[in-house]
Amino acid sequence: MTQINTLKVTTCNLCNFVEPPFAFYEMENIYSEKQWQQKTTWLKNTLRELGSDIIAFQEVFSIEALRALTAELGYEFFEYNQLPAIEADYIYSKPSLAFASRFPMSRHANLALCEPFSGEFSRPPLHVSLSIQGLGDFDLINVHLKSKRATIEGEDSGDNVTEWLKELTGSALSTQLRQQEALSLHAQIVGHKREAKRPFILLGDFNNVLNADEFAPFRAHQRHRRRDSRAAIAPYYFHDSWKLIPQGTPVRDQDAIKPPRSHYYGELGQRIDHILVSSEFVPEYEHSMYELIEYQLTDKHIVNPRFGVDDVGSDHALVSITFESRH
Repeated sequence: MTQINTLKVTTCNLCNFVEPPFAFYEMENIYSEKQWQQKTTWLKNTLRELGSDIIAFQEVFSIEALRALTAELGYEFFEYNQLPAIEADYIYSKPSLAFASRFPMSRHANLALCEPFSGEFSRPPLHVSLSIQGLGDFDLINVHLKSKRATIEGEDSGDNVTEWLKELTGSALSTQLRQQEALSLHAQIVGHKREAKRPFILLGDFNNVLNADEFAPFRAHQRHRRRDSRAAIAPYYFHDSWKLIPQGTPVRDQDAIKPPRSHYYGELGQRIDHILVSSEFVPEYEHSMYELIEYQLTDKHIVNPRFGVDDVGSDHALVSITFESRH
């Protein structure tokens, strides 16, 4: 068996990957055949250029179309979290998450919210494990956390004050759910690692910047006012891959470096697509296994789009990391 010493992993929000004549969310949201051809051609060309080994996809409605497209590019293995919901025979809602991989994957049960919360993730995270000769065993978790869109639905009353108050309440409820999802996700991954003892990569669309209050669990490295707890907790740290430059050396003055932007709302750009890694990817960790050798942002389709080529591609940048074995 051929040994693999280097691996490239990518997260890609596909922005409503729906094959016509199906629609996403509303009946008028149907791609023309020309637009669909343009979208799939853009995706094929982008993935060929990237040359990633494993890709995490969000906003997948047409699962079999994506499976066929990635298989054509050499991704023999494919997993998804659930079938999208369909209404009125052809209108899709609740998109799926998927992985396409050049290597075999073992899929785990979908993660759920954990106590003290009840209910489900807005989109259940997709958890797979891989065992690759030369790199060992590790876990990948693909996520698409709750958006900032207000959760309160219903027709507009026409009264601006009433609708303003509804929007504020709905936004707060969205943040609350995203916070519950983040805390549950953190707890589930830590719990799994305590049992399986495998490195992990958490990647996908978090729908907010990492320093947001709801993502505090991913930044926590000790108990409150208990620095002596750091050693016990160190195996379960989450590390922002962007804060690791080539060879895994931490950036000393990270605040002085302008962070990349993976999504734009008007002129406002933010990094909301993330790849977090476990301590095994950091050289200073005593049980380090990998070195991060590249962080790549693929964003020319959103910062300098070409008409007729990029305009129905995706509204998110693709984020990739490449790492290699230290052994």
